[in-house]
Amino acid sequence: MIAAVCARARRRLPLALLCAIALCLPLRRAAAESGAHGPDDRHYAAQLEANAARLGLSEATMEQLRAIFAAADADRDALRTQLRAAHHAMRTLLSEPRPDDGAVMQQADVIGGLETVLLKQRLRALLRVRPLLTNAQLAELEKLRAERLAALSAACSNEIAGACPDAHGRGLIECLRRQDHQLSTTCRDGLSALRSP
Repeated sequence: MIAAVCARARRRLPLALLCAIALCLPLRRAAAESGAHGPDDRHYAAQLEANAARLGLSEATMEQLRAIFAAADADRDALRTQLRAAHHAMRTLLSEPRPDDGAVMQQADVIGGLETVLLKQRLRALLRVRPLLTNAQLAELEKLRAERLAALSAACSNEIAGACPDAHGRGLIECLRRQDHQLSTTCRDGLSALRSP
């Protein structure tokens, strides 16, 4: 009896796993394409551009920053094209009546690898920016970030208390975005303000 139950469970596990993957991939793809894992280089570039005077950035420094972000944009766009193709290939695999487990797992590795490369490229660009800024400029940039998060916390105080009481920083922003359908207009506006320079 136990052996029969275990055999049925083993046969159903791949189906359950495929269903879970099929349900989660569109959400993961939307998150990846919307920048839900954090702002992309364009956001940082716009922030630095808009706050150049406050940060005391010279035109020469701004030119160096623009070059770093332009190179990162080209790399990121090429990788996102590959990532979209990899997601499409996964959807094709999962649309088969009986997808091959090995092929699905291999494609998941491809997607994960591309996402990792994308993250590393973004981090590489940000690490190239830091040496161009003085300690005072970095401190002012952190102060600017704290001000923006404080404004978001004020705009979303009810939502934070209800859905994200223990979240902070990037985790808070991600938690609020997951609650999008329940956010007040004030909170949605606060989240939108984070994306603007």
